Amino acid sequence: MRIRRLSPAAAARSNGQTAIATIARSGSANLLGAGLSALANFTLVVLVSRMWSLEIAGSLFAVTSIFLIALALSQLGVDQGLVRFIAWNSARGEGGSNRQLVSRGLKVALAVSFVVMVAGLFLAEALSRLLAGESGATTTHQMIMVFAIALPVAAAYELILAITRGLARMRPTILIERILRPLLQLAAVAYAGWMNADAGYLALAWVAPYGVGLLCAVGSLRFIVRATPGLLDRGSSVHSKANISEFWAFTVPRGVARLAQVGLQRADIAIVVVLAGPAAGALYTAVTRFLVLGQLAGSALQQVSEPQLARLLAVKDVDGVKQVARRLTLWTVLLTWPLYLIIAVYAEFFLRLLFGPPYGAGSLSLQILAVAMLFATAMGPLDVLLLMAGRSSLSLINTTTALAVDVAGCLLLVPTMGITGAAIAWAAAIITKNVLCFVQVRRSLGIVPASQELLWVAVTLVAFFGAVPGLVHHLASVPPAVEITVLAVPAAAYIIFLWLRRRVILVGPAPRTASGPEHNQP
Repeated sequence: MRIRRLSPAAAARSNGQTAIATIARSGSANLLGAGLSALANFTLVVLVSRMWSLEIAGSLFAVTSIFLIALALSQLGVDQGLVRFIAWNSARGEGGSNRQLVSRGLKVALAVSFVVMVAGLFLAEALSRLLAGESGATTTHQMIMVFAIALPVAAAYELILAITRGLARMRPTILIERILRPLLQLAAVAYAGWMNADAGYLALAWVAPYGVGLLCAVGSLRFIVRATPGLLDRGSSVHSKANISEFWAFTVPRGVARLAQVGLQRADIAIVVVLAGPAAGALYTAVTRFLVLGQLAGSALQQVSEPQLARLLAVKDVDGVKQVARRLTLWTVLLTWPLYLIIAVYAEFFLRLLFGPPYGAGSLSLQILAVAMLFATAMGPLDVLLLMAGRSSLSLINTTTALAVDVAGCLLLVPTMGITGAAIAWAAAIITKNVLCFVQVRRSLGIVPASQELLWVAVTLVAFFGAVPGLVHHLASVPPAVEITVLAVPAAAYIIFLWLRRRVILVGPAPRTASGPEHNQP
């Protein structure tokens, strides 16, 4: 009797395909949740822009940006560290270290969040004058006080959800973070607008869903631990100490990188408000919210892939990692490029339609950022690969460099070019970070997420959603609303294209079969 054994290459393919299948199952649900979350967050910005003045809207957007930066600071990268190390330990059969890891991480991160809260309360008055001047300082001060008090609650909420993801349980994140919290936030803000609430109640409506989410997240974690005994058992003291040391060596650089990453996404809004006023900040926030619609789709896939990539890297399955990275890149491009291409063509129309006539002034900024995001999504999950491989220091260098480019560009360009200068600065930062990540992933892991499939998909998408609508837009003398109906033709062609290529898109091209002694060994 002859026993069939897989060659190392075939085994790697099997591991990679198993991870891809797992990501596809969880990712589809997470993607639906991310789509709902993106729509809710986008609608939230529309409601605030429509129901409150440009000045109040701009102040809220600036304060929420600072809040998210402070939230990243308070977590010290512990959330990302918990995801990576809980999954890593489980793959190596060292899950006994997870309990102490979770305990230490939560205590430190929550202590820092309280320190940041106290600092926010102390600096609230000075910060309100900086953002809104003397005329709007009272309104902005109320917002800052509410957000500062809510900071530890939001930090605890995100940390608990990170633990569930590290345990390879995506359902709490999908149901609570992707669906429940955004919908509660939208409903609360809509009610505040309907009641003509002041700025303080508007801020409370924005942050209150974090408290509800925290209760749900804690309940979900307790259920997971009780349903699966042993997930967070205590490990040996020697091994736990070594694991915790390794954890902080990864997490501290990651915490700084996370802070820089959120700063990269949000600091320019605060800078625009300070240099050009709250009204310009509201315009720029409306522009950037279009990009979030696409970013959440990519982040939903990457979030699901993190534990799978960590497991593959833990057993040094580079071929499996390569398969997963290429599939994630392809899926992200398929999901985001149609949106970014259409936004680039019809930027002014969408801004005026959704946010009001004054917001049409941000069309050029939106086009610049949409093109930058086409480049970023085509590069693949580079930062996730660095992090799951334990290269948090490289991620730190990349993100802080990009942040420096963004801040310097804003300081130089916003005074003369307004929000267009801010868009140019952010686009330059996006390109800088992705180029650095690409070089490092290729050198350290030998992985290039691009593939031949990605090339023909990109060409097809540019033809369907860039070239055809662009020609109609510039040549046809019809209203934009009529032009957009023409998109039904390329959209239908795109759906047919996806259906015909569904197998290749989902699992990749069929591997070549090979025969030889390595496939049939006694």
